[in-house]
Amino acid sequence: MELEREILDNSPNNLSDSLLSHPSLGIVRITSEGIPVLVNQTALKFLNIDSFSELIELYNSSESFRNNFNTHKYFKYINQEIKNNSLETEWLNKNGKVVFFKEFVNPVYNRSGFPEYFDCIIEDQTDKKIVEQLIKNCQTRDFQILKALPDILFIVSSDGTLLDSKFNSKSGFFKNPALLIGRKISSVFPKSVSEKLLEAIEHTLKTNHLSSVEFSLTSDEKEIFYEARIVVNSESQVLMLLRDVTLQKEAELQLKKVTEDLKQANASKDKFFSIIAHDLRTPLIGLIGYAEILSEDIDELELSEIKEYSNNIVEISRQTIKLLSNLLEWSRLQTGKIQFSPSDVKIYSVVENIFQLLKSNAQHKEIQLINSTDANHLAYADENMIYSVLNNLTSNAIKFTRTGGRIEISSDKKDDEIVVTVKDNGVGIEEENLKNLFELDKSFTTPGTENEKGSGLGIILCRDFIRKHGGTIWVESKVGEGTTFYFTLPVFR
Repeated sequence: MELEREILDNSPNNLSDSLLSHPSLGIVRITSEGIPVLVNQTALKFLNIDSFSELIELYNSSESFRNNFNTHKYFKYINQEIKNNSLETEWLNKNGKVVFFKEFVNPVYNRSGFPEYFDCIIEDQTDKKIVEQLIKNCQTRDFQILKALPDILFIVSSDGTLLDSKFNSKSGFFKNPALLIGRKISSVFPKSVSEKLLEAIEHTLKTNHLSSVEFSLTSDEKEIFYEARIVVNSESQVLMLLRDVTLQKEAELQLKKVTEDLKQANASKDKFFSIIAHDLRTPLIGLIGYAEILSEDIDELELSEIKEYSNNIVEISRQTIKLLSNLLEWSRLQTGKIQFSPSDVKIYSVVENIFQLLKSNAQHKEIQLINSTDANHLAYADENMIYSVLNNLTSNAIKFTRTGGRIEISSDKKDDEIVVTVKDNGVGIEEENLKNLFELDKSFTTPGTENEKGSGLGIILCRDFIRKHGGTIWVESKVGEGTTFYFTLPVFR
């Protein structure tokens, strides 16, 4: 074993980080008195321990656990009483269960030639030992080892017939084990699962190598995950050991969710600082620039120039206020400080209020605002959030609609949902940008038809607010023809 040899050839003070962090090899340093002084994460995992401090606590409180570090075996090893180049040892983990290790030992001597401590490289052999013992017992029809295992055992012929089985429990998918004997795998398992199992059985019999298959079965409306480990029992038979790994799968899914949440949190943080560093700083610099011109050169400017600069200051101020408002609402939502208070909301009234607010913006570009929502449609929603959603979508529609265009907001009731539509006949969105429109870490911004600025945060805020209601939001667009946003809200009952 090259890696073990590499470790043994290194002096103990020069163990590389890559060796100490190796995912499948444990490293333990033990003094000649039997005190552990270094244990890597893999070794801790083998012993079902979370930290080195927990290991020391167990060492001090449990004599049986302390016996794991008895160095008598190592002295026998270096005195050549043990001839093999490795030791096969049994340890007790935190829960008192036996785990089987193969150890490679490197004694480190002091100046007197006495071993000061031992560096041990550990391979976990527990699963291998269990399977070896299982095969041995099954070949003699002695299934005693199964009493210590939660697994389900099948003896299967090469053609997929279940010849024998042993169960410790009759729960989940396998409630009547006796009825399975003599049946084909294809008649017991769903087609997609049986095909995988039969392929693995064929592979194992051909290569004499262990095969592993993961699958799920549904029992009592609950999904149960299994891992099947298949080994040769004879020339025409295999042992198929099924282990329920549902808890493990659930833990993996939880870990994946936590990872995604952390990724989203990092993306949120990056977006937040990006907005502060660029999208908020840029308009403020513009404001200062125009204000300085008016302050320093107002006596030399024409009236038309003063009016132009003043209008620019007003427009930049409006954009900055909108950005600050979105930034504040979004940050409050991310930190859970925004209240969610749903009640009956008349969509028609919200749209009317928004149109009144944005009327001057629309008139400036001669854009027609049309409220086609049904006055009788009541949604069960947080009015402030829906106001923010429609305000953002309408503002964006004005931004990307050319002079003389039209924007229409309508509503449609479908079953227990209201579908709200915001449609414009503006410039549209490029196809490659559509898929990233609601992704925070991929969001983008483009200038409007009159070079209006934005941060892309408004659409993200809309997405998060609609999700808060249990609804969905999506978009359809064609370049040059316009864009339509849709979102759903629950009907007020």
